[in-house]
Amino acid sequence: MTGASGFTGCFVAEALTQAGATCVPLEAELTDAAAVDRAVAEADFDRVIHLAAKAFVDARDWEAFYKVNQLGTFNLLDAIARHRPGARCVLASSAQVYGFGAEGLIAEDAPTNPANHYAISKLAMEWGARRWSDQLEIVTTRPFNYTGIGQGTEYLIPKIVSHFQHHAEVIELGNLWVKRDFGDVRAVADAYAGLATVEIAPPATLNIATGTLWSIDEILNILAELSGYRPEIKVNPAFVRANDVAVLGGDATRLQAALPAWRPRDLADTLTWMHKAR
Repeated sequence: MTGASGFTGCFVAEALTQAGATCVPLEAELTDAAAVDRAVAEADFDRVIHLAAKAFVDARDWEAFYKVNQLGTFNLLDAIARHRPGARCVLASSAQVYGFGAEGLIAEDAPTNPANHYAISKLAMEWGARRWSDQLEIVTTRPFNYTGIGQGTEYLIPKIVSHFQHHAEVIELGNLWVKRDFGDVRAVADAYAGLATVEIAPPATLNIATGTLWSIDEILNILAELSGYRPEIKVNPAFVRANDVAVLGGDATRLQAALPAWRPRDLADTLTWMHKAR
């Protein structure tokens, strides 16, 4: 597994252990093709979960998105194809590949229209990965928003939870009227572990989503009940995204068909878990 020490990877490693699998972290700089080849050649594995990526969409270093997310993935797949032909490779793409024009609960056959360098690099990764589809069993996942303990406060939910934990008087947010699909990293980890270990090959492309939509107000209400107080909410124009989609979530039908025992977690459970952590 790449990205084993990251926010998601830590939970995936635990989920793999619970599933009876052994997680072998792949530690190599993805942009260094020779280093990746050596690491793959020396590792003992038969399936791959590729999580490592440059992920924060507001980053200004746009070239790194392509060097890591696109070309780095190609280096990895090329090495795996040479040393472990036929291996199942579960790749983490992103629901952001759907981009502008997407609305409601989006299924995997919806058009793609990425709107930033991160999303473009992920779609380029998806398309390029097909180059190895005759040598490897490639499963591309498109996770929607998810959160949990350990995620940085540059992301919306951890930011809001942190403000409630510290009884901040004011929280500055962007658009309050949007509804989004917010998953739990523990359920996402279970999905990755399941897709890597399930006996029957999963579909080539599938969403990781809850299929349930939550408004920012609903999130604030849950946290207000947990904490016993409500801060003042201010809309900061710097946080407002122009042309934001009102309702955006993922259709999880394909994932649940591939993993019948898999279930998402309720957001109230996730927020309670996060709020109790100090």
